[in-house]
Amino acid sequence: MLIPAGVLLGLGIGLLAGYPGSGVLIGLGLGFIGSAVLARQGPGPAGEEGTNGPSPRPRGFLAIIGAFLVIVGIGIIWAPREFWPYLVAIFLILLGVWFLYRAFIHR
Repeated sequence: MLIPAGVLLGLGIGLLAGYPGSGVLIGLGLGFIGSAVLARQGPGPAGEEGTNGPSPRPRGFLAIIGAFLVIVGIGIIWAPREFWPYLVAIFLILLGVWFLYRAFIHR
């Protein structure tokens, strides 16, 4: 529920600030980051909730997507046009590093 909450909060704040599109992107990004940080643990035995089992969702990937969306939302408001090629390149590099990291962990 953090992602829709982030979108709605971002939209509301963005409407007040005069940047609804950027507000949605920033709120969505913060929702992804919040989901990555506060991901619930796996279900426990016999109905126990919140055990220390591994989370089925990859947290790092959600955080990368969230950070990218926050940067894009802020960049729409403040960044010059020359900034966008660097932003996309940095995101693709981080995504490639993440895939390599995941590949070596599963070896």
